[in-house]
Amino acid sequence: MDLVLIGTFETVSSAEAAIERMEALKTLAEAEWSDDDWRRPDERMDDTLVDELGKLKLYEMGRSDVDVYALEHSIERRGSTVRVSTEESEVQGFLKVLVHLGARVEVFSRHHWNEDKTPRTAGG
Repeated sequence: MDLVLIGTFETVSSAEAAIERMEALKTLAEAEWSDDDWRRPDERMDDTLVDELGKLKLYEMGRSDVDVYALEHSIERRGSTVRVSTEESEVQGFLKVLVHLGARVEVFSRHHWNEDKTPRTAGG
């Protein structure tokens, strides 16, 4: 998909808080990840995952929202802006953190749009 999510916050401290939560979610997702989780008919979260999400005050997150953090992605912050890049189409876990902390979010595919907000031409 080559998606980019850009969250713009009112303050640098809010952007820093988003980065901190996303890093914690990455650590949590990697610790809880199992290749066969998607095959389980029961998608309920175990108590460890529920407790950790509670500590992060991310009560609206589900198992699949956390799992996305175990997949390939990059996150960077510049001032009050957080940028997430991923090849995945599932981005709700990223969106929930950005919106929860008050970001205005823009999402686009680099297959169709350039970084300067102009459409890509057929040649490139």
